[in-house]
Amino acid sequence: MAGRVQKKKRDKKYGPGVSVSDTDTYSAPRPGHTRKRHQHCQLEGLGAASASTVEQTGRCTCTLRLRLCTGMGETYDPLLGTWVVQGTVFHRLGAMLTCSQGRISSIWRRVEPLVFVGTAVSLGWAAWRYYDRKAALRTYGRHMTGKAVGLVVGRDDEIDRVISILCRKTKNCAALVGPAGVGKTAIAEGLAQRIATGKVPAALAGARVVEVDLGAMVAGTKYRGMFEERMKSVIKQAENAGGKIILFIDEMHTLLGAGGAGGRGVTDASSMLKPALARGRIRCVGATTFDGYRNYIEKDPALERRFQKVHIEEPSTQATVGILRGLKQQYEQHHGLEIQDAALVAAAQLAGRYITGRQFPDKAIDLIDEACSATIKRLIQIDNQAEGLNAKHSRSANPVKGATVVPNDVAQVVSLWTGIPVCTLEEEDKDKLIHLADRLHERVVGQNEAVNVVAEAVLRSRAGLNHPGQPIGSFLFLGSTGVGKTELAKALAEQLFASEKMLVRFDMSEYVGSGSVLRLVGAPPSHQGCDDGGQLTEKVRRRPYSVILFDEVEKADPSVLNVFIQLLDDGVLTDGKGRIVNFKNTIIIMTSNLGAEHLTAGMAGEITMDAARDLLMKQVQKHFKPELLNRLSEIVVFEPLLHDKLKEIVKIQMKSIISRVADKGISLFASDAVLDVILSESHTTQCMVQGP
Repeated sequence: MAGRVQKKKRDKKYGPGVSVSDTDTYSAPRPGHTRKRHQHCQLEGLGAASASTVEQTGRCTCTLRLRLCTGMGETYDPLLGTWVVQGTVFHRLGAMLTCSQGRISSIWRRVEPLVFVGTAVSLGWAAWRYYDRKAALRTYGRHMTGKAVGLVVGRDDEIDRVISILCRKTKNCAALVGPAGVGKTAIAEGLAQRIATGKVPAALAGARVVEVDLGAMVAGTKYRGMFEERMKSVIKQAENAGGKIILFIDEMHTLLGAGGAGGRGVTDASSMLKPALARGRIRCVGATTFDGYRNYIEKDPALERRFQKVHIEEPSTQATVGILRGLKQQYEQHHGLEIQDAALVAAAQLAGRYITGRQFPDKAIDLIDEACSATIKRLIQIDNQAEGLNAKHSRSANPVKGATVVPNDVAQVVSLWTGIPVCTLEEEDKDKLIHLADRLHERVVGQNEAVNVVAEAVLRSRAGLNHPGQPIGSFLFLGSTGVGKTELAKALAEQLFASEKMLVRFDMSEYVGSGSVLRLVGAPPSHQGCDDGGQLTEKVRRRPYSVILFDEVEKADPSVLNVFIQLLDDGVLTDGKGRIVNFKNTIIIMTSNLGAEHLTAGMAGEITMDAARDLLMKQVQKHFKPELLNRLSEIVVFEPLLHDKLKEIVKIQMKSIISRVADKGISLFASDAVLDVILSESHTTQCMVQGP
């Protein structure tokens, strides 16, 4: 309360020759009282020259008045008897410099620059902080509604669900949860597009969708409290908008811990956001992956219950084609060429078949985008070769007119990504499968029954007669060493995936002990070697189209065989980092020498071959669990090879050797007599060689 202060002389010493004398009567409010949102703040102090009003009343007294229209708070100072800007220490200098006539000029000349510079810096900092509070969303956010010019195709059901949540009275916040690349951010852009076109309920009419950049808010916060002040400014500005600002937070799991200094009980972004979300005064849309939601959001129940979870599933191949058709015009304008509709269909089909580590529609969109860039680059290179260096600069500066992206261009990019030759991608499955058995017979000799069984199993799988999520085929190859088990696996890799390099081999004699499973699928977090990943899962992630060969599987640890049961049943494995690895485009082959002695005895005539097979199967059933054997596509028995078949194999391998030495200028010829000598020297009943 303001009071009347009677005339009273009061002196206070501030140093030799400097004192403050107050002999005036003034009316003052309560000391320290703060006047909020006063449009003018006044700083009074001792000044000089044209900036001051000099009053000669027996002593030299100068008054400097500085008025600023900043809208900041002011505090009444009883020492000066005036309102002063908060946080400014220079307002006391005027009172401190009231002194005797003749002494003022020398003191003021020393202090005057500090007064003006210090006051300007202090007031400038305060004004900037005031402006920063008013422009928090403009500084740390991106206005998505004002930039909603791109076409968002599909996802109408998900956008409608988000709109319904935002129109609620309480808990009006949505959490978009789904794998990376399925289009969570596109749904937020679709919401902004709906608002921009007015296709929303009245509660959201005129609203703005603002994407909050948490990284920009954290950047430059050197001192404690700076991040909290920025976050509070954003929240307050959103609250003052009366529900007309919708905050979009991508990777919303980063809210937990953002701005915190570590340790328990530390305030982070999520803690400051919870009260505003609980009151329902702001609307918010977050996006995160399943792992981010499970590992962070679900562990904070107070934050989880304030968001309504919306699952975002991966679109189908047909839906992806529709999305690509909607985006076609944008990419044609950007690259300056045309895109055939067949190329869009090929992008969706090839991406779904050969690119398994990513999600629709992201992988198909990237495929079309890179195919356009590769087409332009290829045509420019052709022009350079034909027209010389000058054509290079003229053509590089402008889009290639009349260029068209065709399915072959898309196949070229898929081949670059996966390593599968283009000829294999373009060849129809039916052409490869119809001639599969014949092509396998060309490499694998003397195992007609085994080859036919494997080819028929692959045909059944491709015809869709097996479970869609299971591998293409799973086989257990039984027989003696060197009868062609590994050779057939190599032939399958070459015929189905165009290269023997697509064969991934594991020696199961090395996977013995309790830690064998961790070597295959990877160690969980906090365990030694967790950063290396699993030997099996990492190779399949890099080569999703491959033949997986588990050699001598009978020597593996029983815990490893249990993992194989899950693999054959579901077609997926979860690695140590929680990532799902898909095996649906692989062929699983296990080899074993169990019961090989029975087949040898049958070939020697000691027992019949049927009896040898029965003994072999009994031994296999005794060693392996029925759950594993029942999940195999086929159990294939490789019989010992006869002399004439072995000679044919030697001929095939000799041709390979002759072609290799011919490249070095050496001519080699092998007669039948030479082949017989080689066969007699190498042939034993225990080891018959099939392959080099």
